[in-house]
Amino acid sequence: MNRLAARFGALLSVLVGTAPVLAQAPPTIPETVVEREALMMGTRLRVLVRAPAEAVGIRAAEAALRSVREAEAVLSTWRSDTELSAVNAAEAGRPHAVAPELSALLAEAGRWVEETGGAFDPAVGALVEAWGLRGEGRVPTTADLAAAVEASGWDRIAVDPEADVVVRRVPGVRIDAGGFGKGAALRDAAESIRASGASGVLNFGGQVMAVGPEAARVAVARVAERDEPLLELSVANASAATTSSSERYVEVDGQRLSHVLDPRTGRPVESWGSVTVVAEDPFVADVLSTALYVMGPEAALEWAWERPYGVLIQTVAGGDEAPRWNPAMERWLGGPVEASRAPEPAVQDTSELERLKRQVEAITRELERMRLGGDVVEEADTGVLGFGPAASKVYKVDQGVSIGGYGEILFEFFDDELEDGTESPVPNEWDAYRGILYFGYKFNDRLLFNSEIEIEHADEAFLEFAYLDYRIHENLGLRGGLLLSPMGLVNELHEPPVFLGSTRPLVETRIIPTTWRENGFGVFGDVGPFAYRAYVLNGLTGAQNFGAGGLRGGRQKGSNALAEDVAGVARVDYTGVLGLTVGGSVYYGGSGQGAEVDGETIQANTLIWEGHAAYQARGLDLRALVAGATVDEAERINAFQGLTGAASVGERLGGGYAHAGYDVLRGAGTTHQLIPYVRYEWLNTQAEVPAGFTADPANDRSALLLGAAWKPVPQVAVKGDYQVHSTEAETGRNEFALVLSYLF
Repeated sequence: MNRLAARFGALLSVLVGTAPVLAQAPPTIPETVVEREALMMGTRLRVLVRAPAEAVGIRAAEAALRSVREAEAVLSTWRSDTELSAVNAAEAGRPHAVAPELSALLAEAGRWVEETGGAFDPAVGALVEAWGLRGEGRVPTTADLAAAVEASGWDRIAVDPEADVVVRRVPGVRIDAGGFGKGAALRDAAESIRASGASGVLNFGGQVMAVGPEAARVAVARVAERDEPLLELSVANASAATTSSSERYVEVDGQRLSHVLDPRTGRPVESWGSVTVVAEDPFVADVLSTALYVMGPEAALEWAWERPYGVLIQTVAGGDEAPRWNPAMERWLGGPVEASRAPEPAVQDTSELERLKRQVEAITRELERMRLGGDVVEEADTGVLGFGPAASKVYKVDQGVSIGGYGEILFEFFDDELEDGTESPVPNEWDAYRGILYFGYKFNDRLLFNSEIEIEHADEAFLEFAYLDYRIHENLGLRGGLLLSPMGLVNELHEPPVFLGSTRPLVETRIIPTTWRENGFGVFGDVGPFAYRAYVLNGLTGAQNFGAGGLRGGRQKGSNALAEDVAGVARVDYTGVLGLTVGGSVYYGGSGQGAEVDGETIQANTLIWEGHAAYQARGLDLRALVAGATVDEAERINAFQGLTGAASVGERLGGGYAHAGYDVLRGAGTTHQLIPYVRYEWLNTQAEVPAGFTADPANDRSALLLGAAWKPVPQVAVKGDYQVHSTEAETGRNEFALVLSYLF
């Protein structure tokens, strides 16, 4: 460990000491100059600020560094805690909410994909991994390359900048910010300097941004001789970026592979020279230097000839050829570098620098693995395959252990009177309602284990689920173990910060008996915009445990479960519209489990169905669900249990709910969310009863919730609501409920 840390420190010091040097034209009368340096986004950032006062210069320089640091926290894919990493880990086919700034940036990147005919395409994360360009490099097998190509391309990404959501259309597609991240960060940093009333120059790993009217001298190196300047650019209020395979590459078995990938073929671009682009927007300069190199010299010049961006081409054919440029580059040409004009700007051998960077990055990852002892901790921010964010964490790790959890503390203050005015006080309650730990282990990209262990009311322990997943194909997987029944909007997504309301909807506790888990096996996956899950489960114990209040008592929860009767459950969701989920599920199977009346076995076939819709975008959270159930042989179940009169099991059950919420802080420039909400639900667990029995009007009920949820971060929610309960028997009791909930 100490030796590895020492290597890391030594390499880091080399990097810091070998960044490019930028020579400056002397300013007229600089009152003060402030310089700052930092290692960000895997490279060196140098900030030189000119300001009328030292305090202004310091403020501007620090603001520039802060802007780049914030951009890194959004765009880095080396870290798992960034917004872009969360997008890449989001479940395919499902909308993933992002900050407005990121959705706008990705939409801008998408426009450049179209403008360059696909020569620029940031959706190449799978290809970068296939070629090993973040490490020592490798040549992928034909099958691996075909799979990476299939999971690459901007047409596999959907961005809605109005709704601020991103959808990965296919599993495996990932966005890599390598072709635009530095430019985006430089744009933010330049704005910070301007806003501070200063000017200056930023050099970010070789891409230069001159802020203000004073020209910065930028040396363009020869391709074959990186330590020899070819000519000089004079850049003001603009950025210069260069792409060349002589600067960055990896070697595999003596074969030099360019770090620049052609998104159209999935292969590294053959080395041919270099492209330098000057544009007023550093984002554009960054994008185009990559795209034009991918196009090749002739196509690049043809594309750029009548466009307003300066483009300079160098080609190599047995030696340097004369550079060529488009008309727009004329304004930036400063002439050849001459000793009489100024000392030559030093030109760094960036191939060695890049090799050192890769070593630092590899050692950083190894140090992190050693520090965590092999455990990988991913941020719980998005759900995968129908599970809640915390339950999905194991799907996001590369390999090894994943730990997550959630919990809720519930306070309920009950009205002393019933709906009809009858005095009937009950004690208020303050309950450590649930405390959950998720434990998962990812063996490889195909096989993983996931589990949930729950403590209820601080003293009752349950195994909520425990299963193995095996991916046969990106669209098909096998699942077996103790499984959550894939019904409704809450049973799989039951982590409290995910849904509105201090308590779960009645329909999803009495008809869909959340949290509902049974032993079984089945398949899961997605086809285009449709996601599906289908399982075979042990049946419910309806003959023994169904009641007038619904089906909840029939759950077996995996504990010595009777399997005389089995059931099937299937679910399909459509997610082809950003922010929208529409779907349904159905369950059917016997619930008798060998029970007999008068010597004959009770089948108690049970059908449960539901349809649901949800729209979560633009600050809105809209959900609706309708559900119903039928129970065969309810009369014989009553006889088996000895139920009479109004205590009968319902032959038919029905209900539904709808809720609406809106984040009133959306667009306020804060990470906090404040979501007022309303929920209305109705439920009748004895909509029909067998002949000779009566329905209890207390089981025909409705509830209205009015409340609000405050989320300082998406993983923590404080929810409070006033609940108005009503029954046909006028026995409803109102209450105020407050819950403190979290997930991680």
